[in-house]
Order: sequence, then structure tokens, then C-alpha cells
Amino acid sequence: MKERFAIIVSLVILTSLVMGTWWAADYSQRAVEIDPPVRLTHERDHWATKIVLVRTDEKGLVIHRLEGDLMEHFPDDQSYDVIRPRAFGLKADNPLTIATSRTATVFDEGDRIVMKGDAVLLRLADAERQPLNFRSDEVTMLIKKDLAYTDLPAIATSGRSRMSGTGMRYNNATQQLDVFKSTDVEIAPKDTTDTNEPAATRPKR
Repeated sequence: MKERFAIIVSLVILTSLVMGTWWAADYSQRAVEIDPPVRLTHERDHWATKIVLVRTDEKGLVIHRLEGDLMEHFPDDQSYDVIRPRAFGLKADNPLTIATSRTATVFDEGDRIVMKGDAVLLRLADAERQPLNFRSDEVTMLIKKDLAYTDLPAIATSGRSRMSGTGMRYNNATQQLDVFKSTDVEIAPKDTTDTNEPAATRPKR
């Protein structure tokens, strides 16, 4: 009889402990407020005016400079919006370029810049080349590769030559312009006395 009574008491105590533990855990969960997951929206978290951003290569030499009237950072995609941007390509071995537009969005820690609204990329003239003017409503620049391209209608002019089409890609390292769908081409006749002819521009088949 004593052994049965001891077993019953042990079961009662064990049941009480289990019930008490369950109640304490449930109370703790209800007492502590759990914050909902943070929803990232495309809202700026900081900004700056009259900005100058400089990008360098592995040797510390400046290869690109970006100026703007206003820069805003957006944490959801780690991008920057720039108002009235001016971008300067400064690679020592390549021709100098200047790009302007109404706005720009900077991605990939500054390696990809999307110029938006009346975007113009100008390759400056030098002793060997005429200037090249490449314009579209939107132009994407890849800074490390020194490339600029668009999938939209674009116009490129160099001297008296003019080419328009949909989709263009300009490689500043090779000074080659590819047009993916040409709509109009006007190539000025070569002047035998002019040794500063631009690099060939042609539709890409």
C-alpha cells in the first residue's frame, strides 16, 4: 500500500512539473512582444548635396569621377540616385569621356551607372580621333570595362558621320561602336587630307 501511495504521489508531482513548465513557457511567449520582420521599402536613409565620388583601380589611379547636385541612398537595393550627374572616364590608356543626364542610378558599389533622361556620352577629341557623341534616353555605363550601352533608340555622331538605330554598344578601350538594329546611316566621304578619321562605326549583324 505504501509503495502504491508513493507511486501516485510521484506521478502527481511529475504531472505538476510538466504542467508548470508548459504554463511558464506559454506565458513567456505571450509576455514578450515579437517584432514583425522588417519590410524594406524604396525609401532613402541618407543623402548629400554637391557630391563628388572617385573610383580608383588596383594601383590607386583614378579611373572615374562622378559629380552631382544631390545624391540619395536607398538601403533596399543598396543603390544611389544622383540628380544632374556628370561622369568622367579617366582611364590613362583610353580616350577621355564625359557623360551627362538628368538623373542617374548607381549600382554595384559604383561599377554600374544608369544615366537617365537626355543621356549623352561624349568621347573627347585627341590627336588621333575626332569626338564621338553617343546619345539616348538611357545609357548604362560599366566603369571597370569602360563600356556604355543602351537597348533604346540612340544616335551617334562623329564629325560629319551620323548613325541612328535601336540598341548601341560603345567600347571606349577599342573605340568601337556596335549598332544592333540600324535605321539610318550617313557616313561622310573620307577626306584624304584629314588624318584624324574616327574609328569605324558599323551595324552589328
